[in-house]
Amino acid sequence: MYDARFKPGPGLTSQELSDHTPQGVAWWKNWDGTGNDLLLVTTYGKGKAHIVGLDPKAQNKTVGTVDIEPRNGTEQQTHAGALALNDKWVFVDGPKSGDWHTIRKYSLTDLRKAMTAGSGSVKPDGEDRKVYGASFMTIDGDHLYAGKFSKESRDWMYSYTITDDGILTLDRKEDGNGLRWEVPQWTQGVAVAEGRFLFSTSSGRKYRSNLYVTDKAETNLDRASVRCFRAPSMAEGITATPDGEAYLLFESGSYKYNAFSGDPAINVIDGVHRAKLSTLTSLPGGKVRLGTLHCVEQEDFVGDDEIQIKVEDQNLGKSVQIAGGDTTGIDKTIQFTGKVSVKLYEKDVEGDDYLGQQVLEPGSQAGIMEFAKDGARYRLSYKMT
Repeated sequence: MYDARFKPGPGLTSQELSDHTPQGVAWWKNWDGTGNDLLLVTTYGKGKAHIVGLDPKAQNKTVGTVDIEPRNGTEQQTHAGALALNDKWVFVDGPKSGDWHTIRKYSLTDLRKAMTAGSGSVKPDGEDRKVYGASFMTIDGDHLYAGKFSKESRDWMYSYTITDDGILTLDRKEDGNGLRWEVPQWTQGVAVAEGRFLFSTSSGRKYRSNLYVTDKAETNLDRASVRCFRAPSMAEGITATPDGEAYLLFESGSYKYNAFSGDPAINVIDGVHRAKLSTLTSLPGGKVRLGTLHCVEQEDFVGDDEIQIKVEDQNLGKSVQIAGGDTTGIDKTIQFTGKVSVKLYEKDVEGDDYLGQQVLEPGSQAGIMEFAKDGARYRLSYKMT
């Protein structure tokens, strides 16, 4: 699914990647006032963090590299993990303040001057804004969305209203609590477009990334009509453009992950990949609820069968003990993207016996899946939504 949608986009220079690591990405429409757009990438590494401007129409053309100045000479440099901008301000995550994350704003006018010159720096404007999380950010209209990366579990993303002077005010629900969305584990980037959130997640150099697309109107991730598919390793920020494209950034091209320092990432990418936004926001899929498993004829001659159900080659909970003629409730609901495959295995000490596969298409339907091999026969009810 990834290769059918994404193709290579602009890359960072070998010089930038030799001492800096890409993190956040954002789109700057008509950045120079003459109709040219710019793809902004934040990087951290040796020395000051950077905002790099890439020409989106060229494969490898850097328009400018601008330093992100710390607030004072003794302050720890920002990780530059998140980036977002509107028509006046650039927002970048700042150093942590205890348990709080921080967001800093920088003048877009100052950034334009430095980017036009090809180099220079931008300094923080005003006080840091303490927030729950700023591992990833995006802007939609006058709202900024910022959330926290978590290795252990799902986490949260909050919404803030942006004033003309760049002040962020927490959006609240009717009960007074902050308006927040549940986000996937390992979230590295977020974009918003066409009533959808796009989340990029990554869990290290040796594992594939994932791209999630969810319903923006739903704050509970399990009810957000999730679509998800794999992406190359070490995905970072993601951004959507007004012209209907999405750009996904990777950190694997950095000196830290491209074989010059330790083990290389399984996919080494020197910049961004691009896709048509409509191919992401209109992904097919749905939910399937598996109901009752009926053993018409069991596979083992002695004792009960031990049946393992796999959905998309992942174990659906623990195996179940069942004898010929018996039924047992499965009662599991699974969200899926594209088509969904269901396989049955009978577990055996000498090797699991494969009992067959059924592939279901998206759409509202219900029925019985049949699995039969070598005398064994099973029926599994389902309902699609």
